[in-house]
Amino acid sequence: MGVKNLGLDLNAIEAVVNNEKNAGGFAELIREFKKIGVEKYDYLVEAGIYRYYNKESFIDVQMNGRPKPVAESPSSTEMKKAVVQAQAGEISFEEFAELAGASGVAYWRTDLLAMRVDYSDQDGKILLSEPIPEV
Repeated sequence: MGVKNLGLDLNAIEAVVNNEKNAGGFAELIREFKKIGVEKYDYLVEAGIYRYYNKESFIDVQMNGRPKPVAESPSSTEMKKAVVQAQAGEISFEEFAELAGASGVAYWRTDLLAMRVDYSDQDGKILLSEPIPEV
């Protein structure tokens, strides 16, 4: 029985992200991330970067992220509206990130093991928690 390499492959992560058409393709994105060993990832709104995790490490990646300002007054209602638009495929990732920042979301964590996305404010308080549909 061989030892499995648990390192994260930057090229594989980039390929998965680059194949996503819009936020409406999220279920397929999750399926592909699981195949390459990603267990969770954060998107840091002000920095415009992703942080991908596996069992033993993480890697920061810029890719399609662009820094966005984060409002000081969080609004779970406004974030929920942005999520609904994204799930319907009505907005681009950049528009979604901008709306998240305007809603006071400092980062969101996509947990592929718990199958949840948690949107958190600058104090780490979860404003909105959404289940990820099984893929």
